[in-house]
Amino acid sequence: MLESKKVEKIKYINGNKQTSYNELPKIIIKSGYVNEVWFDNVYKTSGLKFKKHYLGFESQPVKAKQITQFLIACGGSKIRYYNNWNYDNALIVKFDHHIGFDVDSICLDCVKHNDIRVNDLKEGDRLSC
Repeated sequence: MLESKKVEKIKYINGNKQTSYNELPKIIIKSGYVNEVWFDNVYKTSGLKFKKHYLGFESQPVKAKQITQFLIACGGSKIRYYNNWNYDNALIVKFDHHIGFDVDSICLDCVKHNDIRVNDLKEGDRLSC
C-alpha cells in the first residue's frame, strides 16, 4: 500500500455466496504516455497521487469516490480489474492504443510495437486469431 491512511473496504460475494472484504484496489497505469498536466488534473479532482511503478505509475485510493473520479478522468482508456497471482487487487489502466488486453486482430504498427514476430506481414495487412 502506498499511503499510510486507512483504506476503505469493499464487500465481495463470490460464486459460492461467501462474503469477504478487501481493501480498495490499487490503480496501476501501464503506460509512459501520460503527461504531468493529466496527473495534476487527476490529483485536483480525486486527490490521487501517482508514484513511479515498474509497469508505469501506481496509486492507492483510500475512498471509493476517488476511483469514480479517476475513471471519469480516464475517458476512453482500457481498464481491467485483476486479483490473481500476477496483480493483487489492482485496476490496470492502458492508454496507448497499441497495448490491449485481448487481441482479436492487430495492425502492423501494433505488431512492431509489441515485438510480435511474423514472417511476411506487409503494410495494410492484419494479423488475426
